[in-house]
Amino acid sequence: MKRSVLTLFVGIGLFSFGQNVTENKVSFNFIQLPTNPIAKEYSTFTVLVERKYEQANQDSLNAYQLKLDAATNQYQAELAAWKQQKIAIQRDYLQKMAAWQKSSNAGTLTPQPVVPVYPVQPVMADVEYPKMHSDITDGEVQNAVSLAGYSRADGGAYITVGILPLSDLAVNMKTSGEGASLKYNYSANYKLPLELKVETPSQGVILQTIVLNNVSSYNMNSYASQYEFDLWWLDNKDQFWLDLEKYARANAFKVLNEHVNDKCGFPVKSSTIEVFTIKKHKKHTYDDLTNAYTIASQGYQMIAQSKDRSKAKGKLNEAITIWKKALTESNVNDNDARINDKGTAMLQCNIAMAYIWLSEFDNAEMFINQALNSTVGKFKRVAEDYRGYLNERKIRWNTNF
Repeated sequence: MKRSVLTLFVGIGLFSFGQNVTENKVSFNFIQLPTNPIAKEYSTFTVLVERKYEQANQDSLNAYQLKLDAATNQYQAELAAWKQQKIAIQRDYLQKMAAWQKSSNAGTLTPQPVVPVYPVQPVMADVEYPKMHSDITDGEVQNAVSLAGYSRADGGAYITVGILPLSDLAVNMKTSGEGASLKYNYSANYKLPLELKVETPSQGVILQTIVLNNVSSYNMNSYASQYEFDLWWLDNKDQFWLDLEKYARANAFKVLNEHVNDKCGFPVKSSTIEVFTIKKHKKHTYDDLTNAYTIASQGYQMIAQSKDRSKAKGKLNEAITIWKKALTESNVNDNDARINDKGTAMLQCNIAMAYIWLSEFDNAEMFINQALNSTVGKFKRVAEDYRGYLNERKIRWNTNF
């Protein structure tokens, strides 16, 4: 039942069903609680950087040197063998020329020896210099990582970001269209994970993980011919890898920042829920339920004013009181009753949702179960959704309070 929104909004009566029950969309902000909380004694954080790619650069240089040494040794051996072979051929030729000349000088005419064809001089194999991972400053990483609810200063939580190397690089091609409209579409696969560790002096490590430890894809351009791509690649290959690394790092920092805030921060999120009212039914009036909706909406708008939702308690409890009073009229066996089976299940869902946001989870569970035991399919499904909604918030609440 949760929907994310970008702005604060309260929508009234946009959907209805069963002729008389209306879903009123209520959107509001709230402070999300962490699953891996930092001790309350800390209010600051510091970002530390570990350049794991430097070891990859050194490994690449070491491997390059080994290949270069091997290629040099092989070339020197081939060159020495070539020189010996050339000298042997030249010696044989000169010996034949000497015999021919002496014979010719003595008056005996014989064919002059043919100038020999010497073997091609060996060329040292080209050893490509490795792609080195670009350096990154502490400031670039620190600017990319924040922690909602905390300020930057020493002495608090330490967020260590380990920057791993770009790896598993591969360029892929797929075709689309046909005939004159045939296109060759290129993309690049890559892997660029980041190590993340959050710790405090008193707690030690409270979060340690690797984010984006999977192969990602980067869209390149499309061409009318594969050879157009090959021409572009000749001139742009090195710059492309630099651009890809820059893009991949920026994306990885974004994902890491979202992850650390979800686990350890207090980010402001938004949620949209439904508060149900009855528009009309028979000759009954429902001013009390309309009033409860208005009061509940006011309460939900106050949730973001504090981490513990305390500012919203007065209004939400006031709405619950009205809904519970209406429930005393419940008659699920009389469809003509002011609060019939549908109205009963509706009120149970309203109360359950309010209790969820009040963090009174046992009460919320009780009313969810009541709605699940109703005969109204719509609200049975709503209640089932509320159970997952409850569990997510219960875990975070119990971890922090």
